[in-house]
Order: sequence, then structure tokens, then C-alpha cells
Amino acid sequence: MVIAAVGKNGTGKDFFLEYLAKTYDLPMISIGDVARELATKDGLDHSRDSLHATSQKYMSAHGQDFFPAQICEKIKESGAPRYLVSGIRPPSDVQVLKDAFGEDFILVDVVISDDEVRYARMAARGRASDNVDNDTFRRLDAEEERIFKTSESEKMANVVIKNDGTAEDFYAAADGFFKEYVG
Repeated sequence: MVIAAVGKNGTGKDFFLEYLAKTYDLPMISIGDVARELATKDGLDHSRDSLHATSQKYMSAHGQDFFPAQICEKIKESGAPRYLVSGIRPPSDVQVLKDAFGEDFILVDVVISDDEVRYARMAARGRASDNVDNDTFRRLDAEEERIFKTSESEKMANVVIKNDGTAEDFYAAADGFFKEYVG
């Protein structure tokens, strides 16, 4: 079984997956892991510019589906019965995983209903990239949607988990998801 998460920036997608990984001892991989591995192979550092150049190089040479296809290959090679995937954005990423794993693929849409709450949580997590004003936050959301069509990926989800409450509420929702869908 392969579980991936989608959603807008700051909704808690990685928080959800990292919680499952830690709590249930599950392996996890991200699109970024593959990009970093290839950058290292090509003798590049892991700066944003190097990773962007690496992504462009491999997608230009092998197509838009290159990175999710690499993820599928790594998961299959691992032989692990369960795997978590982060960094999924466009619908094409979702489709590659669905095609590879069929009914053993579950896509979870992590949602925060109020953008002001999402904005406040992003600001509180302290990442330099999150230190933006409200107008920039909205512009970045629109840009992410334009580039990746994340709302279309969210529509492909099997499950929606809301992250509107406390961390404890979210942990309980993650545990409930695991019990219902994974066992």
C-alpha cells in the first residue's frame, strides 16, 4: 500500500505523513529526495537553484512523469508492504502512482478550511520561505495552482482529512485514517 498526501501549502501534508512514518514505522520518500539524489550524482549542491536545474534537466530529457516514475520504481524495489510519498503536486504525479499501484494507492487531501489559520500556522513554523505578507501568501497560492493545478490533484483524493483543530485533533484524525484504511 502506498499513501500520498496533497493539499495547499501549509495544510500539514508533510506533518501528516511524518506522523504516520514515526508512529507506525513506515518508510517515506519524496520527490525532493529523488531530485537531491540526482543533484548529488551530477556533482551539484542541494541549493534551490541546483535542485530546480536538476528537475528541469531530467524532466526535459525524460518527461513530466520522470520523478513520480522514479518514486514508483524505488518503492517497488524496496519490497516494503507500505510506503508514504510526499511532494506530490500535479495530477500527473497522482496518475502515475494510481497506474503503478492501483487500489493499493491512497491519496489523502489535507485541508485547512480557513486560509487565515493556514497563513498563521505557516508563519509560526519559522521557515524563511514562509515569512511573507498576506498578499504574497495569496499570490504564491495562485502561482502554485497555476503551475501545479493542485486543486485538480485534490479532487483525485480518496480521503479528506481536515486540519482545522489542535495538533492532538490532527493526530487523532491520522490515527483514525490509519486504522480505517491501513489496519
